[in-house]
Amino acid sequence: MGKVDFQLNTTVKSADEAIRAAERSTGFRCVRQGCDDQFIDLLIPRSAIAELRESDIPGLLEVHPLDKHTVRASYDPLVIGARALVDRMCQMSGGLAPPKGDTALLHGQKRLCDHFMKTILASALTVPVVVLAWGPVDVEEELKAQVSLVLASLAQLIAVPEFYIPSMTALVRNGALEMDMLVVISITAAYVYSVVAFVFRMVDEPLAIPEFFETSTLLITLILLGRLIASYARARAIQAVSLRSLQPTTALIVEDDNLREIDSRLLQLGDCFKLLPHCQVPTDGVIIQGHSEVDESMITGENLFVKKAPGMGVIAGTMNGSGSLTARLTRLPGKNTVSDIAGLVEEATKSRPRIQDLADRVASYFVPAVSGVAIAVFVIWTIVNLKVIQAPTNKAVAGAITYTVAVLAVSCPCALGLAVPMVLVVAAGIAARGGVVIKSAESIVRSRAVTDVVFDKTGTITETKLDVAAYETFTRDAHEALALTRALVRETDHPVSTAVNRLLKSMGVRAAVTSENRSIPGDGVLALHGDAVVKAGNPTWTLSEHHPAVAKAVRDGLTVMSVTSDDALIALFALRTRLRADARSVIEDLRRRNIAVHLVSGDQQAAVESVASEVGIPIENTAAQKSPTEKQSYVSALMAENKTVLFCGDGTNDAVAVAQADVGVQLGGSSLLSSAVTRGAADVVLLSGLSGLPHLLDISGSAYRRMVFNFVWSGVYNVVAILMAAGAFVHVRIPPAYAGLGELVSVLPVVLVATTILLHKPPPAA
Repeated sequence: MGKVDFQLNTTVKSADEAIRAAERSTGFRCVRQGCDDQFIDLLIPRSAIAELRESDIPGLLEVHPLDKHTVRASYDPLVIGARALVDRMCQMSGGLAPPKGDTALLHGQKRLCDHFMKTILASALTVPVVVLAWGPVDVEEELKAQVSLVLASLAQLIAVPEFYIPSMTALVRNGALEMDMLVVISITAAYVYSVVAFVFRMVDEPLAIPEFFETSTLLITLILLGRLIASYARARAIQAVSLRSLQPTTALIVEDDNLREIDSRLLQLGDCFKLLPHCQVPTDGVIIQGHSEVDESMITGENLFVKKAPGMGVIAGTMNGSGSLTARLTRLPGKNTVSDIAGLVEEATKSRPRIQDLADRVASYFVPAVSGVAIAVFVIWTIVNLKVIQAPTNKAVAGAITYTVAVLAVSCPCALGLAVPMVLVVAAGIAARGGVVIKSAESIVRSRAVTDVVFDKTGTITETKLDVAAYETFTRDAHEALALTRALVRETDHPVSTAVNRLLKSMGVRAAVTSENRSIPGDGVLALHGDAVVKAGNPTWTLSEHHPAVAKAVRDGLTVMSVTSDDALIALFALRTRLRADARSVIEDLRRRNIAVHLVSGDQQAAVESVASEVGIPIENTAAQKSPTEKQSYVSALMAENKTVLFCGDGTNDAVAVAQADVGVQLGGSSLLSSAVTRGAADVVLLSGLSGLPHLLDISGSAYRRMVFNFVWSGVYNVVAILMAAGAFVHVRIPPAYAGLGELVSVLPVVLVATTILLHKPPPAA
């Protein structure tokens, strides 16, 4: 991904000092790309940065350079907007810098261009050397050698920044033998031997095996060609799964009943923007005027258009339908839903599953092992040439060198190094395109092994929105009972409370005056009304489960909320749940995969069993009236039986069970405004509904199979290629001149296999 994140104590060292230290220790050039604050990039020469930093612009937090002509200005959007900031800087800046787009894409394109130029230049130097060495060219041998020396030396200069500097920097500064060291040893051995042979030729004492400058130049060119093709495939893969690049670059804002098109980066709090038919939404907002349908498949993976009306939200990057909408901005560009999702995906690609540790451990032994094999090959072939073939000493040593060079050049740990991260990048991106945001790399690997899936009921198997089927009061003053109920439920976001509050609001009931309101996750809400303790929640917690009206509603399979005052029942609300449209099909899919499905809820037993029977969950796999801690215990009990458990919930009361499970899944909305607590604990967020679960399992299985293939391929390739290069098969060997093809042959299948995940299609929306 070409990125690094670190935590820094700025009282000890500034960010710029830390970056310079990182550059010195790694040899990489580092460019500061982002921060947690809102920022904007401006065209300002470095000479004006000091003046800008000393300016007294309110809300301007920090200014730092990105390159010679561009600076990044961080600001507080609550104090100053982007347009106001640019206006204040107009005398010092040349305006907005061109949009940079997705930094991962830019990095990939830059690397691709760099490899392309180096490959072209190396090819131009290599072709004449190869023609002189192998072609029927009527040129004196000394002239051939002189021209080849010059061209091969120029090719070595190309190898200096590509191979020599990185490998020597790693060795000297970090004591690490990196994969480039094998390339360095092989091309150096071939080039130095050829130079020595050239000197002997010039003094009229030619060696038995003459110079072979074509070997070092071909090695350089072929390895560069392999890296060029791999860079192209990686760039295409990242482009295919990029999310940040999906946002439009312009916005149409409403100013005094007039429309004005601006760069979307200049949007600021308080703006209203116009959405014309068939245009993209520039950032998150809430509709204040108009009706339309919006294609949100970019976020949710569902191809169904969503009807939009005033009061509803729109999401950055989604596509408006045939109507016109006016929306008020709720989140700024760079801090909206698309950037949230992109950030979660990037976090997953930067995290390391345990299988990656195995790959790194094997790769760390690779270079020393191959170096040892190369030394053994040199010794063995020297002895064979001297004792068996009885060749002269100089010819025996020269022949052994050719085998050694071939072994060093053909071996390639790059495939092993790319086996996991290449798959993770593509898998996480394609999952997000299907409405599945994977937050940790380990969950990509682990999901394929899930044996049991545990669902919460309300808001997960059933829709978040409940309907009040009936209500009843049990006091002389029915209005007071309803007013107390409204006071208890109006400030909670539980689906039951929301449904009851919606009903009471439509009836015009005003909330009574209460104090010390407190939510008890998994149970309900309590408060004080005068000296009385009033509660609203499940019948068990409110001690009303034996009341005849409550018992009847429970027997009917309805969800019941009891309201009590000093433990005396004053009101009852019976609610009917609606199954999610995709609940049955998803559970059938899981059972076809031989995955046991469970339903755990804080609701009454009858309501839980009713829902379970509708969706096909065995009654013995249900658990009712469970608190958040008891849900966690249910998951723990399954895990204690050596089962791999996935828990799927949506609310704050599910957070502990989500955190406990092997794979914690939150059923979230497309705006990621579901429970922040549960989202923080979850490994995966489903934006596309329950249909994202089979998609997650399919992606996990596909990714794991590709990782295993990459491991097997890289191992088989290196064993066979090294044996062939070492001459183990006698009549079949890889000459040193062609050994550079190893980079291409080993890496390209790994990259192509990883990118085939792009062919995976998410399940159709129910």
